[in-house]
Amino acid sequence: MPIWQIGPVADAPSVSLLEWRILETDDGTRHFVGSDERDMTGRVSSAITVFDGAVLRGETQSGRVYQLLGSAGFSSNGDYVWQKWCKVNDVNSYTDVTQLLLGGVSDDSPE
Repeated sequence: MPIWQIGPVADAPSVSLLEWRILETDDGTRHFVGSDERDMTGRVSSAITVFDGAVLRGETQSGRVYQLLGSAGFSSNGDYVWQKWCKVNDVNSYTDVTQLLLGGVSDDSPE
């Protein structure tokens, strides 16, 4: 599966992700990883600069806004891109900080 550079922010100022996670690299940057809602391709964001866990929306260093849809989860396409991204960027370790950043927000509602 090929990996390609995404277009400029002006062409796609926002992206909606499904099956998403938030991963923190060993140097402390955090990234959205998941599947693009439009075509289910894997996506890895640039470093997150602002994140609102209540509305599941964040902005990245590039200026792109990511809307996280549904529950956090695992995307095999997103993970594939993440693994390649880690190699290109010399990332040796990372941590899943999704639940930490959600601060107890969940889709479970009392019945």
